[in-house]
Amino acid sequence: MNYKKIQTNVNPKAKQKFLKGEKYNEVVLLIHGYNGIPNDMYYLGERLNEEGYNVFIPRLPGHGTNKEDFINSNWKDWIRYSYESYLNLKSQYDNVYIGGLSMGGVITAILASKFQPKKIFLCAPAFIAKDKRLKWTPILKYFIKEKERKNPPTFEDKDLKKLAEEYWNFNIISKVSDLKKVQKMGIKNLKNIKSKTLTIISKKDEAVPFEVKEIIDKNIKSEYLILEKSNHIVVNDTEKEIVAQKIIEFLK
Repeated sequence: MNYKKIQTNVNPKAKQKFLKGEKYNEVVLLIHGYNGIPNDMYYLGERLNEEGYNVFIPRLPGHGTNKEDFINSNWKDWIRYSYESYLNLKSQYDNVYIGGLSMGGVITAILASKFQPKKIFLCAPAFIAKDKRLKWTPILKYFIKEKERKNPPTFEDKDLKKLAEEYWNFNIISKVSDLKKVQKMGIKNLKNIKSKTLTIISKKDEAVPFEVKEIIDKNIKSEYLILEKSNHIVVNDTEKEIVAQKIIEFLK
């Protein structure tokens, strides 16, 4: 990693967060997705904290800072930091539950295959993607550095606008290739999970196809919450309270 290129400022919307709860021996680790930020998980984290859970929402390396920092991070960094987050929490709490969104759901599965926590929940887990071009990125990264997104998100919030300018308005091919590596590792390790599992998927998800359920069902036994209206960020979309309530019930 070239540290000279790294700007140390973290976007206000990307700050990792620890919420202290009343349950002295239980904590929930929430992992955001590829190109995502901890802010995506704040609502769920706050709802879990209201129920007494300690909650830790890490910021994955390279996320929520700037383009150069993101480029200088890779899939091993993302998984390693998630490992470290789990191990640090486990040294302080008897029960560590893990939940993740999108790529964070895949990383959750990777961690669960190794540490076997009592319960995990996978929110719109990106074991596969609707964009079929993803499979070509391990080759394309040598020829194309980045590609502008056709319909990039727009924001009124100045902090989110800044992140969009840095790397949300285009796809960095080498990083999408890293996402592909996480997917491959996650699918490979799914069958080793013994944890009680809840999977949350939406019929209106524009990023992850509903067929992801078939991959999960082939490998593990999972409880499901099927959403009708939400897009990809199911933990912070129109049905976010339904999602939060289901996870709260699942963890009891």
